[in-house]
Amino acid sequence: MNLKEHTERICSLLEHSSYEEEAESIQDMYYKVEHLETNHAERISALENLISRCHPRWLGDYYIAGLSYQEWTNLIASFKKKLLKEIKRSRN
Repeated sequence: MNLKEHTERICSLLEHSSYEEEAESIQDMYYKVEHLETNHAERISALENLISRCHPRWLGDYYIAGLSYQEWTNLIASFKKKLLKEIKRSRN
């Protein structure tokens, strides 16, 4: 899965589990990541904000219908890996 697919999957699962505001917030930040220049400060800030949400005490605390906790945290960890790779690219 690429970063866009991860974002779509996570947002879909959040919406399905009644976390619409969280999903919308993630979608808004991803929009900045996708559409702003690579080294744009607002893009980097959005990446940092998304990375901070990939924590067991943030997204990991949500109950996601239809997934085990392990499946959910694995998806979050994979998303974080993609985000870290992207922020590294942005800072070079």
